[in-house]
Amino acid sequence: MVDTKEDNQPRSATEQNTKFIWSPKGMILALEIALCTIMTICKAVSFECYLWGCITELVWAILIFIIYAMDLLTHLYLSLMYFQWLDLFRAITGSVLLFVTSLICLRWGWEISGEVAGSIFGLLAAAALGYDAFGIIKRIKHLKQEEATLTANVMVENVVH
Repeated sequence: MVDTKEDNQPRSATEQNTKFIWSPKGMILALEIALCTIMTICKAVSFECYLWGCITELVWAILIFIIYAMDLLTHLYLSLMYFQWLDLFRAITGSVLLFVTSLICLRWGWEISGEVAGSIFGLLAAAALGYDAFGIIKRIKHLKQEEATLTANVMVENVVH
């Protein structure tokens, strides 16, 4: 039997969600969620140092993942450009927060294995968030170029008519 649907159109919501999960942004967010979860578990076991930072970043990553995966930007009528800036703010602040707190916790709790493991995963999560921030900056530049091109095309059409 021949499938008549095009390959670029998702057939269902589940297929659309799994399509996002395997995209580069989905994989980065999944990595951030996994690293923050491991870091939260390690730090919760040791009860020593700055648990709030990893929990905050875990919640933010999950919320952003859900918004992208369920395509809530179009359903909630959110502007993609403004949401990209929110995502950039999340990535930059998360990267700095996790980097600083992980270094502080490594200094204070170097005798406690759970704290050391949590801090190392925190440094890895900070690197993943930094990588995500650079990807978001690239996406914002691309959106601005598309917006400028669209505006220029509209202005040319108005002059012609």
